[in-house]
Amino acid sequence: MRPLVGHTKDVRAVAYCPDGRLVSGGSDRTVRFWDLTTGETIHKLSAKTPIYAIAVSPQDGTIAYSGRHPGAESDETPIRTYHLDQHLTGYTFRCPSMTPPPDAAPYYPNGVPRSLWSLSYSADGQYLAAAGRVMGGGNSPVGGGGHWFRSDNAAALGPLATARAFALRFAPDGHRLAVTGDGSVEFYAHPMDQAPVISYPLQSQWAGAVAFVSGTPNAVVGVNSALYFVDAKEKRKPFKVKTGFRAITAIAPVPNGRAVIVGGRPEGVDVYDSTNGALMTRYDFGLGTVHAVATAPDGLTFAVAGDDGLALFDWDL
Repeated sequence: MRPLVGHTKDVRAVAYCPDGRLVSGGSDRTVRFWDLTTGETIHKLSAKTPIYAIAVSPQDGTIAYSGRHPGAESDETPIRTYHLDQHLTGYTFRCPSMTPPPDAAPYYPNGVPRSLWSLSYSADGQYLAAAGRVMGGGNSPVGGGGHWFRSDNAAALGPLATARAFALRFAPDGHRLAVTGDGSVEFYAHPMDQAPVISYPLQSQWAGAVAFVSGTPNAVVGVNSALYFVDAKEKRKPFKVKTGFRAITAIAPVPNGRAVIVGGRPEGVDVYDSTNGALMTRYDFGLGTVHAVATAPDGLTFAVAGDDGLALFDWDL
């Protein structure tokens, strides 16, 4: 395990660039780019609010990042983009607040503010999708819906069909999109579609993470303390695996499709066989609650972001 020292608060998001470089963001309101040979920050961006989500375009390495709603200063949550190689700022996409229900109108005249917790680029880099969260009853987060965007045209956008979207992920090929929210996980052939190709009910109103398994028709969904393994192309009976987490917060498939890495709270990282759901191994890096995990393009390293920092682990699956 190799710690990456630089963030001064909890680290909420982490992702690998296509060339193997690492990018992370957190509650210290910074986005950091890392030299993994030296373990040092090679570039840093400052943000106005805590960063909860990062996505990297598989095509050109464009980085998108977003997080907490900016508050009274705006009725939209910005998604900023950055081109590391050119050190150039790209488009800023703006995710509108949710339309307020009638009984909330006096309190949120411009919409219910949502923070963005999930970002994903399509495999060809043409689309960016975002999902958010809003505070529900008992001060607990619930799905806040989301939007899709054309990555080359900031004016081309639209709402996701899942009104209470919570987490999302594009497939490693094509434009297929998985979205969790409101007691279900839905799979769309295209982010603009208004009806899912396949939908599975879940035993919870929200699911904190979803990911496609490379080289297979399957996807994995984190629902409270359980993993659901589902077929994303042909509806079949899913199988469920109980984990040791109270809440699953992150899922990252290994590039060869043989395993999925799962993080959550109270702490730790589990590795599960993607074919039968068997627990392969468990790690505890002393990072507290794990908020995000990511696997390197070569599959030989994974990164873990948590309450107490950011770390790398080299392994041979």
